[in-house]
Amino acid sequence: MYFQFLIEDKSTHILVDHVMEKLKNQYIGDEINWNIKSFDGIGHLSKKGSALERKTGKLLNDLPRYMRAFSKVLQSMKHAALIIVLDNDKRDIQHFRSELEYVAVVNMVLCDYAFCIAVKEMEAWLLGDINAIKEAYPDAKIQHIKRYEQDSISETWEVLADIVYPKGLLALKKKADGNYSVIGGAKYEWADKIGDRLHLHENKSPSFQYFINALEKRIVDSKDVVALR
Repeated sequence: MYFQFLIEDKSTHILVDHVMEKLKNQYIGDEINWNIKSFDGIGHLSKKGSALERKTGKLLNDLPRYMRAFSKVLQSMKHAALIIVLDNDKRDIQHFRSELEYVAVVNMVLCDYAFCIAVKEMEAWLLGDINAIKEAYPDAKIQHIKRYEQDSISETWEVLADIVYPKGLLALKKKADGNYSVIGGAKYEWADKIGDRLHLHENKSPSFQYFINALEKRIVDSKDVVALR
């Protein structure tokens, strides 16, 4: 099975890599291969009647171009899928999914594809596995999880910062002093360290389980394999 991922940033890139390595180790059979194209942020969907498409480096802006291109390549492969992983941020999840599906339809995407949306953002998938957080950060202040409702449109990375960053969110913001690259670096570290320890089928995030189910369904459908749980 071959997966082509479109990912909105480097933090999600490293997390997806960890997930795929775990799935590769979980399933016995033919090889599971993947490639990840990461973007410099999510951007926004182009409005009807907007200027001619041009590359922006943002996932949503460039989505039609890349979906068309990968569709041409993947539809000729026997077992291949295009998986788009992105955050919904503050968007209504159902409306956002409808907008994304519309992009696929109007661009005549003929390959197998799936939109996997982290609700509200990628850090929700990390917060869905408290044991992985504890394993990655033995001194984590887990009590802060009480103020977080899983997959809600609320503070997400901020809660995770209070749990794992030394002296919490305020200390991280003070260090960043308006420089988002510092916060981005922290997010990358969390995705790497916690992602490496995720327990795929114990995660409490519904949007994470949607993602895992989308991958596993295609792996199982592609060949006869034995799952090691």
